[in-house]
Order: sequence, then structure tokens, then C-alpha cells
Amino acid sequence: MRAILLVATLLAMSCGVDRCETPFGSGAVIDVYSPDFANLANIGGTVGVNRGHRGIMVRCESWGVYAAFEMTCPHDHDMRLEPDDEDFALMLKCPRCESRFDLINGNPCTGSATGCPLYRYETMFEEGHLLHIW
Repeated sequence: MRAILLVATLLAMSCGVDRCETPFGSGAVIDVYSPDFANLANIGGTVGVNRGHRGIMVRCESWGVYAAFEMTCPHDHDMRLEPDDEDFALMLKCPRCESRFDLINGNPCTGSATGCPLYRYETMFEEGHLLHIW
């Protein structure tokens, strides 16, 4: 009986447990005036950056204020989040667990990852065009 209880406990602990220690990688410095980042000229505009662990999604909150989130799913670290087709500018979605995250504060909205927000990078805007992400 103890063996069955132990196995059941181990299975429950290993299945679908959010791992809030989302891996993150190196940040970036981007020139928001570069054509590659033209969407950041608009409030609410987003752009993906090929840095971090599986990518960084950057969103312009207001002129000179940016939010940057890791695109690794906190529930399944092997998965890269994708822009949600229904609401590209405000949501990211995991193609495997189907969790959805808002790009206002990185909080999970639906799915298996509801216990963990996205990793949020620090940002600093300087010299009128450079965005530092770390």
C-alpha cells in the first residue's frame, strides 16, 4: 500500500508542474529606429528579438517605456511561445500546452501554466533610440 501511495505521489508531482524558474538568456541592445524594430514606434507595437533563451518579445508601453518578456513557456521549457493569432499585440501562446500569456504584465490567462508568469527582463531606454534589455 505504501508503494502505491509513493508512486501516485511521485506521478502527481511530475505531471504538469509549473517550473517558475524559467530559463532566460542574454539580453540585447536594439536600436528602435532600425527598420527591423519599426513596430516599436507605435504604442502597443510588438517585436520579437532573437536573444534570451527562446526569444524575447518586446512591447512598447508608451514612448520610451518598453516591456520585454522571455518567450519560453514556464510550464514546458522546451517550447517557444508564439504570438496568438487572435490577438497578436497582446498575447503569447504555447503551441503544446496552449497556455496564453498577456504582454501587459506577463501573467498567464489560461492553460496549464496558470501558476507562473513569464520571465520579465529589465529594460532601459537611452540616447533617444537604444533599448537595453537585460
